[in-house]
Amino acid sequence: MTEVSCQVVTASTLFGAATVVAAWDAGVLPRRERTVLVVQHNVPSPEASGDLTESPAFAAIADRFDAVVAWNDVVAPYHPKQWKPRPEDVPLWERLLRERWGLGDGPLELVGESVATSPTGALVAIFASAAVSVYADGLMVYGPTRFALKYEVGGRVERLLHLDLLPGVRPTLLAEWDVPGVVVPSESFRKVVGALTEHAVLGAPASGAAQERSGVRLADHLPAPGSYALVLGQYMAAIGLISVAEEAALHRRMVAHAAERGYRHVLLKPHPSAPRQGTEELAAHARTLGVELEVAPAAVLAESLFGESAPGLVVSCFSTALATAAALYDVDVAAVGTDLLLDRLEPYPNSNRVPAVVVDALWSAQPWSGDAADLQRLVRAVSYCQQPGLLAALRDDATGLLPNLEDDRLRRWFRRKRLTALGLPGGFPAPWWRSHRLVHLGDAVDKRLLGGRLRRFVRRRYAAGGDDLRAAVGAMKGKLDADG
Repeated sequence: MTEVSCQVVTASTLFGAATVVAAWDAGVLPRRERTVLVVQHNVPSPEASGDLTESPAFAAIADRFDAVVAWNDVVAPYHPKQWKPRPEDVPLWERLLRERWGLGDGPLELVGESVATSPTGALVAIFASAAVSVYADGLMVYGPTRFALKYEVGGRVERLLHLDLLPGVRPTLLAEWDVPGVVVPSESFRKVVGALTEHAVLGAPASGAAQERSGVRLADHLPAPGSYALVLGQYMAAIGLISVAEEAALHRRMVAHAAERGYRHVLLKPHPSAPRQGTEELAAHARTLGVELEVAPAAVLAESLFGESAPGLVVSCFSTALATAAALYDVDVAAVGTDLLLDRLEPYPNSNRVPAVVVDALWSAQPWSGDAADLQRLVRAVSYCQQPGLLAALRDDATGLLPNLEDDRLRRWFRRKRLTALGLPGGFPAPWWRSHRLVHLGDAVDKRLLGGRLRRFVRRRYAAGGDDLRAAVGAMKGKLDADG
């Protein structure tokens, strides 16, 4: 068998690229002879902001790749999330990219984020024979795969790389394919972040000025360790989860929480992809609370702040940085506003749900449980309710957890209509025609006497129905498949 000599790595964030480099350094991901970084700028308006290569910190890892290319330029004028190759064009695209990126004609490996959707999914389709490694740079690794993957995609995934953000809890992502999870060691990740921090020059462009260390170093403009609270701005209004006014109110709540905890110095770190607005109003609100608010550069990773001058408290809604602060840097964290987010996330399978539930369970004003076994059951239960057709094997986790949850948590983390549709504890009483015994009987009659007409009717209703109906049909199909 010919050895893989080329590796194509996709990344949309500096955090993601750093995760891959840390995996190389730790030896949990083989680094091939030639590596190409494909930068994907996935924000709604990529023309209005710079991609990860424009951060001065990127210079610390840029030379780890033999080539860096912009995927947005390849697919322009299309948005990278909206473009995928037509099946008949796939061979043409593969020949073109192999030639342009210097990949040769031999086997290659694709290392990417979500393989279920574009833009990484487009490259998985183009390089149809490539081995695939998936990395997850946040809490979404503990949630389910967003869509059912075809065998030619799911069957190629060899490993799932992730940081150990919830020690003792195994990922749910790609569990339906039995993909082995591989932990990227925390020490290796911290070393890469340290290298990024050394290049985090404030007020300098990403070109030669950053490499020459001109400008102001990050460490020169940070408060003393433990003397301040870090508020992590969220990226929710821009993608329609909440309104701009609600997001501004949420940020005010975060600052107020820091003030209640005794902090008089707050550093605000805006989300890198969020529009720059409302900062002056937030600073004015902070002054009414006796708090001095300053703004950290958006292009600097929150983890750089943790390592250089750790805050005494990190406050956010559901940011992955809450988990990295707690698990990798031993910094105190607090979650504010997860109740609002959980109420607004639609549809129920939204990929932000498991991260939001985890953050709410661990770091809200009334934490639920820090036990790894309890948390494992919780993420499996939520994941099953999101994707019952893919994760039928996790139903027992849901039935075991739900009867023991307090009513307020059950209503916040689950939906009664969803539980009813899936026939789970906590839902409304199910009608007689939804019994498993009747479904089994109808399926047997359909196979023997009706030639599949009943199943075709159900499929039509399924296609036209809402998300809860599709979940119910998926759960029933999973049970029928499991029962043979």
